[in-house]
Amino acid sequence: MKSKSQSLKLPNPVNSNPSHDAEHVIYVAGTGGGKTSAVKYLGLVPKTSQAVFFDPYRNYAGAKFQGQMCHGTSSKAAFVKALLAARKRGKSFKLAYIPQDGATNHELEFFSAVVWSMGNGRSSKLYVVIEELASCVETTGKLKGKAGELLRGGRQYGLVIHSIFQRGQEVPKTVTEQSSTWWIGAVNSMSDAKWLADKKGLNINDIAALTSAKVNKQKIGKPIAEYLLVRDGIGNVESKSLNCHSGLRC
Repeated sequence: MKSKSQSLKLPNPVNSNPSHDAEHVIYVAGTGGGKTSAVKYLGLVPKTSQAVFFDPYRNYAGAKFQGQMCHGTSSKAAFVKALLAARKRGKSFKLAYIPQDGATNHELEFFSAVVWSMGNGRSSKLYVVIEELASCVETTGKLKGKAGELLRGGRQYGLVIHSIFQRGQEVPKTVTEQSSTWWIGAVNSMSDAKWLADKKGLNINDIAALTSAKVNKQKIGKPIAEYLLVRDGIGNVESKSLNCHSGLRC
């Protein structure tokens, strides 16, 4: 039996535009490290953007995202209809898909296929936030299917992918190699810190010294997440912190 995503017969994206810059972002940190708060408050997903969320744990649906309500649905048909209508209107929106089966490969593939079909290199960019990526994938090699296509080919169709996970070793290399900006919070182990340091040419001690929002809430009573923001270019690293409750940067 064909899956629902296969039977939708979705179109391909249109108007390839290679002039778009590579802007994919990853957020990596252990539990309580502030990943979702970074998505919400840092502005890497612009306030006035068109944005769509793969939201298995309802981190966005039913709440405001930078002042704009993020509507959510678990219905595949309703999600396709709402996203298509929102893209046609051409205005800012925030829409979340809440997968009924949770963070699984087939749910991510459905979401990715729908988003891929909405790409348009001459229209407004579509920011695509994927929570719990590592739970959905079944390989650390090449990411296949429409999810992989979003990372490899989405740029030229105005699709900007933001991927969120706890350990870089658990996600396909397609995700890390295609993402030009890395938000790195406190990780769970020295092996995680070493992997990140090796990948981005960082000092392992700088990563190991980061304190999570969870730990700081216990220590100082405030959920302050310390992080490194690493962009393309040698030495292009910012060391900052974020109040995960207020959204204020320190």
